Amino acid sequence: MTPGRAPVAAPAAGGDGWSAGAAQALGAVLGAGALLLPAALAPQPGPWTGVALAGVLAAWCLLVAAGGGTADSGPVAFVRDRLGPGPARAATALYFGGFATGQAGVALGAAGFALGDSGWRAYPVAAGVLCSAAAYAWFAPRGLSPAGRRLRLAAVLALAVAWRVLGGPLPGPGTGDRAGWAALLAAVPLLFGWVGLEGAVPAAARRRALGGTLLGIALAAALYCVLLGPPPAPSPPPPAAATALGLGSAALCWTYCRTNLQATSARWTELTGRTRRGGVVAAALIALGALALGGAAHWDLPVLLLGPGAATAVLYALIAVAAVRRPRPRSQETDDHDHSDRHRVLEGAARPAG
Repeated sequence: MTPGRAPVAAPAAGGDGWSAGAAQALGAVLGAGALLLPAALAPQPGPWTGVALAGVLAAWCLLVAAGGGTADSGPVAFVRDRLGPGPARAATALYFGGFATGQAGVALGAAGFALGDSGWRAYPVAAGVLCSAAAYAWFAPRGLSPAGRRLRLAAVLALAVAWRVLGGPLPGPGTGDRAGWAALLAAVPLLFGWVGLEGAVPAAARRRALGGTLLGIALAAALYCVLLGPPPAPSPPPPAAATALGLGSAALCWTYCRTNLQATSARWTELTGRTRRGGVVAAALIALGALALGGAAHWDLPVLLLGPGAATAVLYALIAVAAVRRPRPRSQETDDHDHSDRHRVLEGAARPAG
């Protein structure tokens, strides 16, 4: 599961307008998915699948907003308040497992961009991407600054637009004939690009912010429709441009892999009580295992994205169930735990945080 992410906190004064809600939603969901999903799925699954998925997510946002929203407390605390510690622990496990397996897809995407083909070389290169990102995350646990996250997001969007204008992503591990895919199956890896929305839903009482969130969903859906559609250019970009775009895209995917591993280790600590460095190792080993299995089974990038996509779908369903339940009585211990959870940084492959 970008889709990096900023800490979840209570809304600041003046942060309840349409523009603030739209900016929060877009900042939550846009990230590496803007590069990886076109490489994995374009020109499938077609625009209507993305539009239908965005409609479902908009309805989901309205349901969660009516239940109090997740923007103030965070999704795990939202589940804990209504369903108890067991489901909240399950939500944490979904975060850890989904994002750990998702890094196999991020690394394979980076390798595909760097190499520009779908050969067997992509898998050992992806393993190198994972190992180097994990080593950096282990030795340097500090993430990107807010300014760095904004610059990285701007670079991702610029490269994604450049790929479209110049002819679309190079043939990589995720391309191929998928005309027989059912729309529902195609929507599962598409959820990879919507990781982050689950923690950005304001309460229904903040009507303008909620309207801005829905506007942000519409804008993100429009962007994905463009990125996943047929490229305007009839042929791939010139070799020099393709090399530059590919290396730049691979470098950005590597940074997401690194910060994803850093952030996922926080969930490891919450689940096991062990160190974050151990969480980096555990998440990296899971990702390497998924990558090795993908290589042995000849899976391409969309299949690898089914893991984090499915985890995202289950997490969204769990939050929806919590939204229709009343909050449980809160103890002081739970209040202290929830306060610390609000400020825990968790990054999905699609969200630009460090």
